[in-house]
Amino acid sequence: MAVLTGLCLALSGLSAHAQETVKELAAKASDELRLLTSLQVLERMTSQVNHFLVYSIEAERGGWRVMEKEIGNDYAIRSNADKAAGEVATAYNSVTKSKVATEDELKGAEAAFENVNVLIALAPQIADLILAKDFDAAAALYKETGQSAYDGANRGAQSATTTVQKRLGKTLLSIRVAK
Repeated sequence: MAVLTGLCLALSGLSAHAQETVKELAAKASDELRLLTSLQVLERMTSQVNHFLVYSIEAERGGWRVMEKEIGNDYAIRSNADKAAGEVATAYNSVTKSKVATEDELKGAEAAFENVNVLIALAPQIADLILAKDFDAAAALYKETGQSAYDGANRGAQSATTTVQKRLGKTLLSIRVAK
């Protein structure tokens, strides 16, 4: 039985003397899950703001609306950017207060936060260009500033998310083995 326990601990990445209690592991898993959720909010808000920027420009060129309601695409951009700003700030604050975030995960979250805020700041400028029916200028502004911000935000959030997912999986395995 001791050999089997030692084998399970070796496979789970825990040494026999560094074993944590199930309660400690559950608390760690809870912290990791909270961190993962916050990182996923950063990723989701990045995609959402980018969606409304890109599709609103194209929608206006085509004479249709991004949203089903009869509101302008400029309003859709502004309202979604405003909503995202609050969620992004809350998620980033949660990440920075995390007890389990590594240095690399914090750097990834910071990159995501900075870049999604570039997209959010770009939103009213693109909305104004859409209102002025200057779609080429809106598209050029997005291409020049927004695309790189979107790529940077995604890279940062996805990199941090991946490492937290892997660590959470190991923690959950450790809980199972410790039972």
